[in-house]
Amino acid sequence: MPASVKDVAALAGVSSSTVSNYLNHPHVLGDSSRERVRDAIERLGYVPNESARQLRAGSSKALALILLDAWLPYFHELSRGVEDVTREGGWSLFFSNSNRDGAQERRNIDMFEAHRVQGIIIYPLDDVVPRLEQLADRGIRSVVVGPIPASTKVASVLFDDTGGGRLAGEHLLSIGRRRILFLGNPAVSQSNDRLAGLRAAVADSTATVEVLDVPHLATEDGMEAGARIAALAPADRPDAIFAANDMVALGVLTQLVRHGIRVPDDIALVGFDDVDQAHQSVVPLTSVRQPGYEIGRAAGAALLQQLADPAAAPPAMTPFAAELIVRESTVGR
Repeated sequence: MPASVKDVAALAGVSSSTVSNYLNHPHVLGDSSRERVRDAIERLGYVPNESARQLRAGSSKALALILLDAWLPYFHELSRGVEDVTREGGWSLFFSNSNRDGAQERRNIDMFEAHRVQGIIIYPLDDVVPRLEQLADRGIRSVVVGPIPASTKVASVLFDDTGGGRLAGEHLLSIGRRRILFLGNPAVSQSNDRLAGLRAAVADSTATVEVLDVPHLATEDGMEAGARIAALAPADRPDAIFAANDMVALGVLTQLVRHGIRVPDDIALVGFDDVDQAHQSVVPLTSVRQPGYEIGRAAGAALLQQLADPAAAPPAMTPFAAELIVRESTVGR
């Protein structure tokens, strides 16, 4: 059974309050008391319950990150950026995954409020700003990764998703593609923005845009969509596909290659995010780069800035710009 404060106090020959002072306010103890308590802790292997101490104090050095879909590689990079910058600031970071479930997203926020974290970074599914504004009034600051309604209490880190969609559309037009299929999820605002950018790019051309909804923006969704496309007569297939993320694009690519459909000769393919798998695939994937690690660091820094000056307004941040990385899936070898 783990040693307790009472065990330490008994071995050191001091009161429990003296042990508590050693853990929380060592400067109030004399040298002799500090040495006896330290020796007792070392002999017993006592480990303080930091969570309990923080709850008693009503504060913590803990932050929370709530992800939309933790299994996607983009969110791995985002998480790494948040963790690196918060660790550098001396904070602990807890993770949770909403799994594209609005109810789970709300439960995650409630859980972290109950655990009295000092700040939350969230890549949301729903409009969480009203809830986060309530938390701000209770001293818990927050940063949303993605677009939000105007708020004087919640910060946001933005990426130019519309601009990324426009770059993809302009590139496909430049290589002569005119029958473009977009694969996305209308429940995700970033997916809608990427589609809007694509449509803006082709608005003054003869190109057409068809849309096929995919439920989870995962590789399996792309494989299912790819199988449907492969089953079409060649004349009925699109000559280009723009997927809302790389994992969907890579699923499509797998099916096209399996069915002998040439990429990019028959169908050009563009993804989004530029995760590592994009350049590692059998046909390297053209993709719109979204710098997940840098966005994560920016979100972490924005949260720490608010915590350092709680009375200040949330920092205004310039959106991260999109960049098109052209590879063999659109231009060939």
